[in-house]
Amino acid sequence: MTRVFYRHQALLSGLISFAVILLVWQLVVDLGFVKAFFLSTPTRMATEFMRQLKTGEIAANLSISLYEFAVGLGLAIAAGGVCGVLASWSRTLEAIFEPFVWFTYSSPTIAFYPMFIAWLGLGAPTIIAIAFLFAVTPIYANTLSGIKNVDQDLTRAALSFGARKTDLFIKIALPGSVPILVAGLRLAVGRALTGVVAAELFGATAGLGFAIAYYGQKLKTTEMMVNLVLIVICGVICTQILSLLEAATDKWRTGPGR
Repeated sequence: MTRVFYRHQALLSGLISFAVILLVWQLVVDLGFVKAFFLSTPTRMATEFMRQLKTGEIAANLSISLYEFAVGLGLAIAAGGVCGVLASWSRTLEAIFEPFVWFTYSSPTIAFYPMFIAWLGLGAPTIIAIAFLFAVTPIYANTLSGIKNVDQDLTRAALSFGARKTDLFIKIALPGSVPILVAGLRLAVGRALTGVVAAELFGATAGLGFAIAYYGQKLKTTEMMVNLVLIVICGVICTQILSLLEAATDKWRTGPGR
């Protein structure tokens, strides 16, 4: 029993912590410290979740939000990754990209929402565009930083053995920058999900963000909380997938101590 606990200590500790939070949450409401109207309870949310699941509401909203999230994040990875790689090879390109990248990073992206509605109309295209703008900057910045800060000793050693630029990129730069790239992906996942939900709150007709706004306006706390928790779960799952990806590429990485 002890051996099993130590082998899965992180997972079990997390589950125990989560169970304690749910228990305290339930007791705080049941004992009257907080009214259910303001916070709902895990049991009420579980009942409401099953209702929305049976009616197909969750499947419809979740599929729409995940589609917008996946497309926006995919475009951000493609554009940010390619621009980051190009900028790492050329200081001129880095200087050209930098004003646009930091402008999108420092400006309140959601303020562009009315403009995107005028250009793209209400619905998925506008939401995808917002998610893209939220996510592209960390992808670009971490790709650029990861490749530029690759181990120079390895680079010089490879050059001394006649390595070409493509060899340096594939066998040294990419493996050596995996931790920074994954960190950028983690930031991009959270920002893309934020962009999707924020855009859906304002002017969508479906999606988890729309459901939160709809039930919030009707003051239906339990129904709203179900969709809010689903968003949190989606973010946690995506983050864990990235952790598994980082672990899977561990043997491929290069750098000091590898």
